[in-house]
Amino acid sequence: MYKNILIPVDDQEQSYAAIRVAGMMAACDKARVTLFHVRKPPQEVVTDIVTENKLFALPLKERESRMFAKCRDILMAFGVEPKVKVVESENVAATILDECSSGAYDVIIMGHRGRKALKQLLLGSVANGVLTESPCPVILVHVPKE
Repeated sequence: MYKNILIPVDDQEQSYAAIRVAGMMAACDKARVTLFHVRKPPQEVVTDIVTENKLFALPLKERESRMFAKCRDILMAFGVEPKVKVVESENVAATILDECSSGAYDVIIMGHRGRKALKQLLLGSVANGVLTESPCPVILVHVPKE
């Protein structure tokens, strides 16, 4: 059914749940999978410190490496070898939509935090932005609170 799957990821349980769903689907359909991470750029005040002192950048790289290792492990359990792409941007939803359009994806599978309506209205939602503007189907994976 789907041959080219985009999975926006961050280091949250919702993303890992979406990866498990995508892994099952990709294995069944022999689909290509892209793990897509949008890294927010450092703020101006921090940027000068980071460029002068590489120690501040190291934990971010380590966290991303651990995140992608976990993502790969989940997908490899389904026999799926993912492609990884990292982009730096302020607007996460718009960047995901740009990638979707330029990468000719058939579906976006992403986690959803499930915020309360008022909080979502005030803070916005990446998932909501992607869902309402996506040129392709979007599957939202929700992890219920325990």
